[in-house]
Amino acid sequence: MTNWMRDPRDSGNRSFGPAFGGPRRSSPNRRGGGLRDLLQERRGIVIIVVIAIFFIVAAIGASNRPNSEEGQQDLLSEVQSAMVQAGLPTVEVRVIDWTVILEGRVPSSDLKEAAGRVAQAQPGVVSVDNRLIIPEVVVTEIETEVVPELPAALSDLLLQARLSEAAARSPIEFESGGDRITEDSASTLDQIANFLSSNPNVRIQIIGHTDSDGDEVANLNLSTLRAEAVRSQLVARGIDPERLLTLGYGEYDPVSDNITQEGKKRNRRIEFIVLPEGNEGIEPPTTTTEPPATTTTVLETPTTSTESSETTSES
Repeated sequence: MTNWMRDPRDSGNRSFGPAFGGPRRSSPNRRGGGLRDLLQERRGIVIIVVIAIFFIVAAIGASNRPNSEEGQQDLLSEVQSAMVQAGLPTVEVRVIDWTVILEGRVPSSDLKEAAGRVAQAQPGVVSVDNRLIIPEVVVTEIETEVVPELPAALSDLLLQARLSEAAARSPIEFESGGDRITEDSASTLDQIANFLSSNPNVRIQIIGHTDSDGDEVANLNLSTLRAEAVRSQLVARGIDPERLLTLGYGEYDPVSDNITQEGKKRNRRIEFIVLPEGNEGIEPPTTTTEPPATTTTVLETPTTSTESSETTSES
């Protein structure tokens, strides 16, 4: 009874809480303390991971260093090759940390800029340090003098190149032993006629050639007849005959040997030469035998030889 009636506020006995006069218990802040511990644990993990990554990257960099040097050496070779292909062989190239350094001299700022673009276009280039030097232009006063006019000559060369290209696509061929042009040569004649129509001021000389088989006088006569036959075909295609000069040269201007069949075939040909203004063309060849007063065309039965123009028995 006595114990049951003991004052509940007695500090020596069990406390029933503040409602019965007991002291207030201090409960730990589990939420705040747990979050702080968790953050501290995560921070430690992050630090450990960062340190590990650092050492891994350092190890990889050390192991790849030789490959990096080899790669830069390959890049150097590629840039140097690109400079040569671009017509800039005098440009000196260095590669440092994937940066291309260009040194040397170039004639103009355009070439300097072009060299930089060529280097930057190569795979693997990070940047370009263009140190190319453009020499100062030295202007010197030149006394008045007569300068030859070259454009006309250059124009004639260009016309000659175009005419030669048209004639070389498919050589003009003749039936064996005569001056009759084969049907396969029609396309070449059309090409030459188109060239002359597009250049109405151009005069040309048509020159016939043969190989050395047979009599030289007969060969000279045959080459003349073949040049005239080509002229007639061009006139039939609308070309003014006054623009077309002909010449037979026979066997006197070979371009190959007269021993093999291939050499003879190359010697049997028709040439076209652009005549500059006031030029009357190539002079006839000097022969040791006077040609006959009249000539006739000799026709032979075509052979089954694979030679496109003539057989070895004729020129």
